[in-house]
Amino acid sequence: MPDVTLLLKLLNQFEWLGNWLFLALAFIESAPFVGIFIPGATLISVGGFLASQNLLNTWNIIIFATIGAIIGDFFSYTLGRWGGSWIKNNKVINRIILSQGEKFFKRHGNKSVFIGRFFGPIRAIIPFIAGLSKMKSGPFIFWNILSAIGWAILNVFLGYFSGTIIVSIFKKWSNSMTLILIVLGVVSIVYYLIKKRGVSIISSFRLTSLNFINYLNNKNWFKKLKFKYSFISDFFIESKNPNEKIFGYILIFCFLTFIYLLILILDIF
Repeated sequence: MPDVTLLLKLLNQFEWLGNWLFLALAFIESAPFVGIFIPGATLISVGGFLASQNLLNTWNIIIFATIGAIIGDFFSYTLGRWGGSWIKNNKVINRIILSQGEKFFKRHGNKSVFIGRFFGPIRAIIPFIAGLSKMKSGPFIFWNILSAIGWAILNVFLGYFSGTIIVSIFKKWSNSMTLILIVLGVVSIVYYLIKKRGVSIISSFRLTSLNFINYLNNKNWFKKLKFKYSFISDFFIESKNPNEKIFGYILIFCFLTFIYLLILILDIF
């Protein structure tokens, strides 16, 4: 079994190295060639999780990740501005991703530098396209810095708060883990039975929705309800896929009710 105490000591001892690691991750994720394959945002969220356990400093991660994101996007922008045409003509970058990025940039203009930062598939390509499109450096720097700050804060605190919640829930659920495993087991069995019938989840949902609405339509109380409240009939006439919507709403309501009862039983809060 690995020595957890030793691992914690190493994390505290080399915290400064972790900060530079987050800077490097944010920088690499902005690269138009490899950034698509680097889960930088996820790893920075992991840093936020470690910060929630007092293993790293939250604001240090945010600062270093912000700096890395700013430098990375500016590097990608410069690459696109001065070498973008050659890279595009020689098909160095995946044509599909490049095309998606160009459409995105054309639709949102300069603001795409900010918006694109939060869209995984095209995040790494937008600064490159901004440079390729000869976007002025002033607006690019503004949107670059603003988006980098927001991106770093979002991902770090996402990991921080989710880490805090996960740990607190685990502590309170530790004595009720059997119940959780039972719920997961039931879900797995239901999924297995659906797949065993050779029907996809979507097809099974549509079929069940149709059967459920047919069942309701055969009930007198539902017929009276439709007659009394015309908006119910209008919903079936005007809405797209009304059967699936109604059944989906009911499933969501049942799921939320189940979660609420589970919270009461396990005394999570």
